[in-house]
Amino acid sequence: YVTPSKQNKFLELYQSAHKNLILFCRAITGNIEDAKDLAQDTILVAFENYEKLKNELYFKSWLLGIAINLNKMRLRKKKPLVEYSEKDIFILQHSNQNSEIEIDFQLIHKKILTLKPKTAEALILFHISDLTLEEIHKIQGGSLSGVKLRIKRGREKIIQMMNESPHSAKVISVFF
Repeated sequence: YVTPSKQNKFLELYQSAHKNLILFCRAITGNIEDAKDLAQDTILVAFENYEKLKNELYFKSWLLGIAINLNKMRLRKKKPLVEYSEKDIFILQHSNQNSEIEIDFQLIHKKILTLKPKTAEALILFHISDLTLEEIHKIQGGSLSGVKLRIKRGREKIIQMMNESPHSAKVISVFF
């Protein structure tokens, strides 16, 4: 049972982490509807397990860790719903300049998801969720140097993949 004072504290902590959770869910799911579902499920699980949070300073990391685990369960059940080829993205990008940022994000997101799961997760946590290396280390486990190495190698691999595409070289600076 969560007391009213704990409910208020949960809501206070959640409000400061809301934007990061939404951006993170969008990044790891690849579409808005799945991101909304994942965020809602994450909030529900976090609220139900709020008593288990040992230190409120790590609320954001804890919340994103829940989202990661729920997303892994979701991926075991189904494949991603939306996929765009680089050609599709290039055509969309040049047909509507207003959607350029969204298309860039989709292109990078697609490339990130081709990386090893822990590497993709580390890049998303670092660049999209703005977690520190230490926070990522707490979520992923292993060593801090392992987290640094995954981020470094992930960036290098994304840059290499983006440089291989004639339409995506300019996108690199948007993300990194």
